[in-house]
Amino acid sequence: MNKLEKRVATAQPCVAGKLPVGKFSHTSKKLSFGCFVCFVLILFLSGCQTDLKLAKKFVAERTDIQAAVYFPEQAEVKVEYNTKLGKKTEVLNGFSQDLFLDVMYGAYADAMKAYNVNVYVPEDIDNVQVDSLHWLVILSRMEISGRITEYEDYLFSDTDEFSYKHQLNTINVASWFEINDSVWLPVLYCEHNLMDGFDSKTDYSFWTGQLNYSYTIDTLKLDDVYNYAVYLGKLYAGYTYDYMMNGYVDAGLKKQHLDYYGRDMLRYDPYKKQLRFAEEGDCFIELQ
Repeated sequence: MNKLEKRVATAQPCVAGKLPVGKFSHTSKKLSFGCFVCFVLILFLSGCQTDLKLAKKFVAERTDIQAAVYFPEQAEVKVEYNTKLGKKTEVLNGFSQDLFLDVMYGAYADAMKAYNVNVYVPEDIDNVQVDSLHWLVILSRMEISGRITEYEDYLFSDTDEFSYKHQLNTINVASWFEINDSVWLPVLYCEHNLMDGFDSKTDYSFWTGQLNYSYTIDTLKLDDVYNYAVYLGKLYAGYTYDYMMNGYVDAGLKKQHLDYYGRDMLRYDPYKKQLRFAEEGDCFIELQ
């Protein structure tokens, strides 16, 4: 695991016998309930298989997508003063918005190539072709906040519980995306935190009978923030593709009169050519 990864805060068949009309024994209720459970389970498994089939079809058919992608010229950058601790982070001293956004855009465009999506900067954002193979993607707003976060470390031994508080530098990046593929889709949101690297351990001394606590903090530097722009650019590219793929899956399920509300989101790995279900929060969030 590299430094950045450490810092960035996974039916039996049912047969019902014939019963006299109007007479339902306790056993018949069990059978009826069992049939209902089997029916729901069959529908659920069928829906899951349909999810995957539709997602695979999207990946196979969408092999030459053109995406006009626009990032803002500036982000909203702020450094928050922690009144409780009486201090603020110094990590963003000398921070360049231009460099951060340029690095992120380059990483986004490069990552999209793996999804067979060609990214370009539109000359006129109001005159872009939009359809299922031509997307308009706008990062309409970005907030970058630097703050000091109080982190409480809990450790346990056989008989005792220990708690230690540490002050960690934290960079929060919140982003709002708008996508048009013939119609404007709901505004999409995500946010992520980059924090000081932190590690702790305890050692019991047989000689003193004491439990010793030690920790190390790998303090963030400005270069780490620019490297984080690379990570976010790649992540946003995946989120964009996955959102469009899941929209295609939802539309396909709706056409087949299958329930698509509340289903688990799918994510696609273009390097391993594999589909998987997204973990909670590992995707864009629709804002109403």
